[in-house]
Amino acid sequence: MPVIACNHRPVVRLFCRSLLGLFLVFLCGLSPTALHAQAISIKLVDGRNGRPMADKCINVWVGDRAAPKARPSLETQTDKNGVADLRLTEQDAEINNQKQQLACGLQGVIRPVVKYGDTITIGSDYMLCQARLPDGSWQALEGFSTTDALQSGIATANTCGKAKASPTPGEIVLFVRPLHWWEKLKE
Repeated sequence: MPVIACNHRPVVRLFCRSLLGLFLVFLCGLSPTALHAQAISIKLVDGRNGRPMADKCINVWVGDRAAPKARPSLETQTDKNGVADLRLTEQDAEINNQKQQLACGLQGVIRPVVKYGDTITIGSDYMLCQARLPDGSWQALEGFSTTDALQSGIATANTCGKAKASPTPGEIVLFVRPLHWWEKLKE
């Protein structure tokens, strides 16, 4: 039986390279280091007009389903595009939670690196553009699945306007709006 040599014909060479590439992608997907420092972008969008909420502070909890808020909250901020980047790692040596002054005036971490967890819970000082919870709470937010966020992305509902989003893998899009004066009184 003849052996196909990958260096003789251009078509055969392309075929061999694509098989090698598929094999390497397959191996990387099964690798225990596949979780090593994966990134999630949290995008804060004004649900009324679809504009990014730039330089705003958010709280992030990364935890496990059994105890989603067992780890402390992490204060971070969005950039000029309304995006807060977060990296997840299994390596304790890579964790970065060194606090600094944020644009909103609070102390927090820009581009934090945190220990991987099953869920990501995000809170902000804005009204979520979702159906209200029975208790009228505007800050309560269920944790998102980290796996879902990494594999397909997540976009919350938008009851504040017509803006929509199609998230990409590694992205969480939150539609929010500023509080009305009477909502601020409830705080």
